[in-house]
Amino acid sequence: AQLEQAIRTHMEWRRQQQDEWRWSVWEYVSGSSQGRYAVATFGHKWGDFDNPKVLPWVEETDNGSLTALCETAPVIQFFEHLGGVSRAGAGNQVPNMAEVAMFQLHFGKSAQFYETLPKFAQVMDKYRSSVRFEWFELLDGGETPLFMVVVPQANWSGFDNLKESVMDQMVLLMGKQKALALLDRMGASVKSQRRDLVRLRQDLSYSGTPSPAPGK
Repeated sequence: AQLEQAIRTHMEWRRQQQDEWRWSVWEYVSGSSQGRYAVATFGHKWGDFDNPKVLPWVEETDNGSLTALCETAPVIQFFEHLGGVSRAGAGNQVPNMAEVAMFQLHFGKSAQFYETLPKFAQVMDKYRSSVRFEWFELLDGGETPLFMVVVPQANWSGFDNLKESVMDQMVLLMGKQKALALLDRMGASVKSQRRDLVRLRQDLSYSGTPSPAPGK
């Protein structure tokens, strides 16, 4: 409760400062990650961090009060969105819930892993065009190479859409031999994998202040 109140206080400070960036907060609701929160802002270039209107660094804006409530030190990470292998599906709003899968790769295997992703996107385009999924690659802030895929859902029942085997649909598209070879190649590049469910905490998030129109 204290941590959530500290997040609310921090976002209220951003509102008062008229921060133009959107900040979304997700709560982890599965596995050993329960009780964790992810605070994210999207759509920025590296140069945007040089002279932001409002400091993005949480620990510098609240004198450490939010950080002090965390059992473990907050981790700041920078990801690149991989638009070429992601799909918007049936919507592009901030998701109410999502499954987050992290793929920690063996060193030097980024290219081998990445080259399999367009085929998965092709399968989704053909058989599950309504399903949204977003791929990201970690650029800084942790062990690399690491890729992350986020599969948004509107609610819990939305996860029923993922029951059908992607493998079965890959076989339909590519044939069994090629599908198995692709999965083996992908699997050989992965050192470990983790999956979590998160839910949007709209009550803790901040929607941002739109930039003024030119000339105003």
